Amino acid sequence: MKILLSSRGLFLLGFFVLVVTNIVVISGVASNRSGEPESQITLTERELQLPYKIYKENSGLSLRLKWRTFSDKKNGNYRSGSPAWLNSQKLNSLGFNPSSNNNLDIDTSSLKRPIPKEVFIVLENNGEPYQQSVKRAEKTLEKEEILFKSNPDDERLLNNVERAKKILNRERIKESRLFAIDAGLEPDKLRKKYKDQNRFIITKGIIKARYTYNNDKKIFAYVSRLSLKNIYVPLKHRKIFDSILNSSKSKINGIQPPRYEVKLAFGSRFEPWIMSVRPIEDIFNY
Repeated sequence: MKILLSSRGLFLLGFFVLVVTNIVVISGVASNRSGEPESQITLTERELQLPYKIYKENSGLSLRLKWRTFSDKKNGNYRSGSPAWLNSQKLNSLGFNPSSNNNLDIDTSSLKRPIPKEVFIVLENNGEPYQQSVKRAEKTLEKEEILFKSNPDDERLLNNVERAKKILNRERIKESRLFAIDAGLEPDKLRKKYKDQNRFIITKGIIKARYTYNNDKKIFAYVSRLSLKNIYVPLKHRKIFDSILNSSKSKINGIQPPRYEVKLAFGSRFEPWIMSVRPIEDIFNY
């Protein structure tokens, strides 16, 4: 009898925890969506990617927000790159206090790796960082073509040209145009600086820093990830994605162009939800 009571008690406890958890989640969603959205932005498949594997028996579907940073280093426009704006002054304002030296020089002999911090991240869609990324790819291709023309029998140089062309095509057609451009502790101040709510997203993210133990002893900081999880696709929009996935679409230079665009809203908790979805019919208009 004691075993039966114990099992029943555990069941009731588990049920209670599940109910409370659902109430908390639903309350959080309602709170986030109350009032006017903090921002509304339209993104394409370039910035909102489907999962690599989709199981037909699973009705759940979510999208992953793809973003980048633009580094001063060659080919540094990746998430792990350290953007120029994440300098000593910015790190100080975020509470890292690495050094007052703008070059980030610091004695690391007695310091531990800084604790990652959750801050507010500003993401810009189709702005100057993306344009710079395209220009970088164009200049790389131009350089490789000049080298190849000086020695047209060199197969290695030809391969370099072909690789540069692929990189440029991906930048123009496929790669995300969403870049992390700033960070802060006070979202209101960030919004006053980046007023266009249709181009700039403010959401939470994690910044990490580590020390390099070279002769110059500097601190290297980067945007590690966004705090938001994958963006859930409501069932009313699932049919659109199923139709897109089941249809074929012409490729451009062997690269799949974006097949859909999504209108996102970010609420008071800086968390997104999907407002609308539509397929992109014209592959040259996205």
